Parts: sequence; structure tokens; C-alpha cells
Amino acid sequence: MKYLIIPFFLIPLLIITSCQPKKKGSEDDKIITVSTLPQKTIISKISGDKFHINVLIPEEGNHETYEPTSKQMAETGKSMAYFKLGYLDFEINWLDNLKQNYPAMKIYDTSEGLDLIRGAEIHHGDHVHPGGVDPHIWLSVSAVRIQAGNILKGLIELDPEHKTYYENNYNGLVSALDSLDRQIRQIIDASGVKEFMIYHPSLGYFARDYNLEQIAIEQEGKEPSPRYMKQLIEIAREKQIRAIFVSSQFSKQSALALADQLNARVEEFNPVSADWDKNMLDIAEKIASSKR
Repeated sequence: MKYLIIPFFLIPLLIITSCQPKKKGSEDDKIITVSTLPQKTIISKISGDKFHINVLIPEEGNHETYEPTSKQMAETGKSMAYFKLGYLDFEINWLDNLKQNYPAMKIYDTSEGLDLIRGAEIHHGDHVHPGGVDPHIWLSVSAVRIQAGNILKGLIELDPEHKTYYENNYNGLVSALDSLDRQIRQIIDASGVKEFMIYHPSLGYFARDYNLEQIAIEQEGKEPSPRYMKQLIEIAREKQIRAIFVSSQFSKQSALALADQLNARVEEFNPVSADWDKNMLDIAEKIASSKR
């Protein structure tokens, strides 16, 4: 076995160096936390390498029912800021407590200024979206464009020294978003599709952007009744729907039962995929082919 021999005169220097506290404001301290992987992807396009981005919900986690662990909450407390989506249940339930425990941490609402989809209180099984707000704003290019502006303001407030750097990155992101929006619009328009069927209604903002009708299988967050299933079958046959969309974090049971009666297929997608840009194009392509 070989041993590393350290000269005696270097030992005090190594001890002093290893015990020195990190300077506040150093790169090691520049941590921000977000709820989902798509947020990390979007924020990274503006922040570049200036911040470490901590993500609470893993890719396989269900963003509708997720509850952070105590360890995650403690780790989040080390962040300079939390960039919240705005209306995910765990954000509503946990962030006030987090703010009380870590008052120095800033909280930015990236949904500020958005035209939110609202309705009556939306019940999803064992949880409720207060005020009926659809929280799935990251599945809309137009909404992400507004989020990007909110993110830019937050980053500049946190790190004004790199203002120009963030602004340049933001301008590049907006240009890329405009291009992505055009691509999706061309895909949808060329398909002639006007509606699609989905188990959990997570594509409401996407549907609004591209003049589509989202037909949800869930009824107020619950499995459909036999009567409603019969209505869905009639709707699907009338509109010649050949595909039913299901988020990968949800049960496929009702969708498979409906697909079986319609001789249709089930199209699975992951709403919190880290590869946000590609995911948005994939969703557009799947909707465009949903009647074939």
C-alpha cells in the first residue's frame, strides 16, 4: 500500500485552509431552489453558470401530490432564493413555513402577470387547487416567456453585478421561445386537429395557446363515473379521436379502458421532463397525430 507523505511544514497551512469559513457571497453560496426540473432548465438558460440550482421534485415525482422531505426543506433553507411556479399544492402548503424558518431567503413568484386559467375549486383526488387555478403554466411557451421576465428581475436583484450577462441570456432565451412557438403552431395548424383527450388536464395552457380543446377524463380530480365514460366514448367517436394522453406519473387504468373500447392508443408523456424544449415539441407532434 502506498502512502501520501505530506511535508511537515505544509501541515499547519493545510489545517488553516481547510478550517477557513467560506466567504458569504462566494460562488459556493449562490444557490437557488425551484420546484421542478423544467424550471431548472429554463432558469439555467438565463443564469448560466452563476448559480447552483436545487430542484425539489425528482423527474419521477408527481408534481400534484409531492411533499418535500424535512431534509429537502433544510437544504432549501441554504438557498438565496426560491423561484416558485405559483400554484402547485406543496408550494402553497409549505412555502409560508419555509419563509418563517428562513426569513433571509427571498421568494419569487414566476407566475406574476400571467393570465391564469381559473375556475371553481379544482379537486384532484386527495388534494385541491385553491381558487381553481390550473398550475401547469410551464407547459406553455407564452407563459414561460412571462416567467422568464420574472426570473430575470429576480436574478438581477440577487446578483446585480452580472446584470448585463443575465439580460443577454434572457434575450437569447426569448428568441428561442419565439422560434419554438412558431414550430409548435406550424405543427398544430398543419394537422387540422382541434381537440385532444387527456386523463389529467395538464395541457390547458398549451391548448389555449394553440386554439385546441382539452377533453379531460378526470372529473374534478376523480375517476370518471360510468355515465361520464359513456359520454367520453360518444365524444371520442364523434370527433374521431385515436389517442388518449396520460401523464407518466398518473394511473393509466381509465385511459386504457377507454382506449380499448375505441380501438385507440394511449400516448404517455412526462410533464416534468428536464428536456423542456424537446418535450414541448414532442407533445405538439403527439397531439397533431392524435386522430391518425
